[in-house]
Amino acid sequence: MSDSTIITLRLPQSLVDRADALIDSLAQDEEALLLGRVSRSIVLRLAVLRGLETLEGQVSERAEARTTRKQPVRRRG
Repeated sequence: MSDSTIITLRLPQSLVDRADALIDSLAQDEEALLLGRVSRSIVLRLAVLRGLETLEGQVSERAEARTTRKQPVRRRG
């Protein structure tokens, strides 16, 4: 990946264990196989990607809700 950045990240062993537990299952998943051999690194990249997508959606929804609440209610009359 030419546009990649190496990031060193300290994770609790429990998260590493959870990622490792997904390797065999994801190795059977056609979508994950498109990335090549499924490894801990691939599992963690997918987790970050999907987690960021979820987080971005939540932030967007909250911003939208704040905007909606701030708009004055227009009454017809």
